[in-house]
Amino acid sequence: MKIKEVGEFGLIERIKTKLAFPHQDIIKGIGDDACAIETQKGRLLLSTIDALIEDVHFDLRFTSAYNLGKKSLAVNISDIAAMGGTPRFFLVSLGIPSKISVEFIDEFVTGLHETANSFQTYVVGGDTSFSPEKLNINITLLGEAFPSDVIYRDNAHVGDQVFVTGTLGDSALGLEILMNRKGLSRVEERFKDLVERHCNPTPRVAEGRLIAENRIASAMIDISDGIISDLGHICEQSKVGAKIWLDKLPTSEAFQKHSHEFTDRPMDLALGGGEDYELLFTVDRGNVDLLNRMKNRFKTKVTHIGEVVEPNEGIAVLDNCGKRYVVGKKGFDHFL
Repeated sequence: MKIKEVGEFGLIERIKTKLAFPHQDIIKGIGDDACAIETQKGRLLLSTIDALIEDVHFDLRFTSAYNLGKKSLAVNISDIAAMGGTPRFFLVSLGIPSKISVEFIDEFVTGLHETANSFQTYVVGGDTSFSPEKLNINITLLGEAFPSDVIYRDNAHVGDQVFVTGTLGDSALGLEILMNRKGLSRVEERFKDLVERHCNPTPRVAEGRLIAENRIASAMIDISDGIISDLGHICEQSKVGAKIWLDKLPTSEAFQKHSHEFTDRPMDLALGGGEDYELLFTVDRGNVDLLNRMKNRFKTKVTHIGEVVEPNEGIAVLDNCGKRYVVGKKGFDHFL
């Protein structure tokens, strides 16, 4: 059987059934943005790992070494943010091909350090090795949280409302622009903000902490693979469905102005493009007023985009006439 026949998440499930065994200190194992382990009473260790592989996750024509360093750690920090935790320490492993210069690594580390410094996160170790062809980056990030603050994916309920931070689709549009222009150096100034959203995402740690500390969300995830795919993880683990209102999806002015230059279906980028690294979360109706009162404390806007429904309804995107919008791309899968 080929891996593409089961897909990325089917493969993860097969590994999980053979490898993941219960332990009294494992509060949450495989299947969430990070695992949660009780290392001492009243405190959870959150752990996450991401592999970034050249020509799979990044293209060196489209990013600088500096931005690659920044993004490599940022995507891990976003996982901790999605659990409502605080990032603390990380380890970095590099597989380096001969084409990569010392100066490239210097710039990469500078970017890595800037993200670490911004979020008061500290490197504690790692490894380096030769890679025969492609640059490989692996980062393991450790965070922490109080047990009562951690937000998982599996607690959404029918009737909960669906919210998202920030705007959607900028990163995917930025990538479209980079591919169209065939390189970072060829991108016009008017597209720089969109390209920046792709190359230099902002993890929503402060927002995640606010949501967690005030017990606002019933379930939460960061948007890495696309809102439809990532909402699907919440729905699958919570055994619910969801409906999303297409006309409520938040997009930036730059997205609205330029998206039609690169695609006939711009909302597919917002729904399935991925790498937004915004927080997608569900809120019990009783907590919606609390969230609305707190919105001015968030560093970015928060938008009400849908509702959790019965599981048999699946995930539906509805236009302003209540008709189903057929999504062309539902998200990223490494093996499909």
